[in-house]
Amino acid sequence: MTSEMTAPAVSAEPLWRLGTAYFSRKTVLTAAEFGVFTTLSGAPASADELAERLELHPRGARDFFDTLVALGMLTRVGGVYHNTPLAEHYLNAERASYVGAFLSTADARWDKLVDALKTGDPQNRWGAGAQMFTEQYRTTAAWRNFTAGMDYLNGMIGPVLAEAFDWSTVRSFVDVGGARGNLAAAILRAHPDIEAGVLDLPDVAPVFEEHMAELGLTGKITFHPGNFFEDPMPDAQALVMSHVLHDWGVEEREQLVAAAYRALPSGGVLLIVDPMIDDDRQGPAGALLTSLNMLMVTPHGSEYTRADCRSWLEKAGFTGLTETDLGTHNTLITARKS
Repeated sequence: MTSEMTAPAVSAEPLWRLGTAYFSRKTVLTAAEFGVFTTLSGAPASADELAERLELHPRGARDFFDTLVALGMLTRVGGVYHNTPLAEHYLNAERASYVGAFLSTADARWDKLVDALKTGDPQNRWGAGAQMFTEQYRTTAAWRNFTAGMDYLNGMIGPVLAEAFDWSTVRSFVDVGGARGNLAAAILRAHPDIEAGVLDLPDVAPVFEEHMAELGLTGKITFHPGNFFEDPMPDAQALVMSHVLHDWGVEEREQLVAAAYRALPSGGVLLIVDPMIDDDRQGPAGALLTSLNMLMVTPHGSEYTRADCRSWLEKAGFTGLTETDLGTHNTLITARKS
């Protein structure tokens, strides 16, 4: 008997789950592309009505809509389909929080993983430094799509970060690279007495102001226009770098951490959040997958281990380092300037 015949059976189920995860993603992104969620917003419809609105062939339409129900994107009541709150907020193209374009771009980019792994080059080819962003997002609409995607990500982090750190120990903070202020808003809502700010490129200002108006926070968070590689960081007792360091190479990360150290007062604190890799580099899978994504969108970016982060902080002069698991593969490391 061969070894294959005598060895214990190995279930294919884990591989099947991985292989078919694509089906779910593609179904949701295709629904966003067709405008399913935008069409249903304020106008629920039966399967036949919705298929007619979208000009879909009847053969696959009902299965398509019912799959979206099973995936938690739609509900069906009495044969009538409605958006779930999640789909209404993030997949209705008429909302500023729409992330369909952001997710579709990421989906197309991952089709180029072979090229990225063979060449080591990003697959958007927009240069390095601030140019990596300014060349891609030349219009307010483009910045709106990008920052909506950032909100989609930091929306899972903000409320947790607002509780994971003792914000009563500081009177002010600035979110460095904070886009349109979604993360800063979550912290401010939980701690309304704190002075909040956001530092980002000047072209982000219009979408920042739009978002603050939508959140009812106009005038509550200060926008600091600037390039954090060229301009001094704003004065604050705390600086936050959430999903910032992973955009850059090691030299640039050390530069940003050192700039934060110079800007902070004695006793000030730097908070770094990223999907950090375990020091033994065996997980978490989400952080390592995000690192592959950084390969495809940046010239030098990647995720990094907690030990790596500690080394940059200590090199800059920070002390009193602490680590906190924020969930969704994200880690918070805080460091004090003595």
